[in-house]
Amino acid sequence: MKNKTHLILIFLVTASQTLLAQTPYERLGQKAMTSGNFTNASSYFEKAYSTDPANMNALWLMGYSSYHAADYLKSISAFDKLLAMKPTETAAYYYRGKAKVLQAASLTDYRSKDHEVLLLGAIKDFSTAIDLTPNDMKLYQNRGLAYQDYAIYKTQKVQGVYNKTIALKYLKLSVSDFEKVESENGERRDISALIQKSKDLISDLN
Repeated sequence: MKNKTHLILIFLVTASQTLLAQTPYERLGQKAMTSGNFTNASSYFEKAYSTDPANMNALWLMGYSSYHAADYLKSISAFDKLLAMKPTETAAYYYRGKAKVLQAASLTDYRSKDHEVLLLGAIKDFSTAIDLTPNDMKLYQNRGLAYQDYAIYKTQKVQGVYNKTIALKYLKLSVSDFEKVESENGERRDISALIQKSKDLISDLN
């Protein structure tokens, strides 16, 4: 619980949002969030936003708490609205991208176009975040993962999905992003394993 509270405080500072809630619903939402009840927090922030559609703080925290409550569609929707008002909010692109990746992972029918739309959307979000904050290695790592996931999706032997050329392209892109992270952070076994996974998949396709 202590670590979760610390994470939330870091998030709030990083997002440059007001730490002290300005409305009763925001205060209730922050209390629920610091207690780890992200589902209730999301509902409170949604109520705060519904009473004031210009409240970017409520939108931000609704997107964040919905993400941690595994309500990825609600999180994406909240960040959609926030980014329409503030298109330079790097961390909103980051969390929206992560929500899209996780929502795609929850889909079991590869014939659904939603899978591809979500993964390509995540890649675009991470790329935009990189354009805004080019030295943040977690953005490259997450884009590399999204590249890898999209490549794996394109290897599925499903009509209208399988495409070896595209799969190879995105696997090579994933290796490039992972290698950048590795070069900036020294030897990281988790990144080395991801690089090897992409390289193994490339070998399997060739």
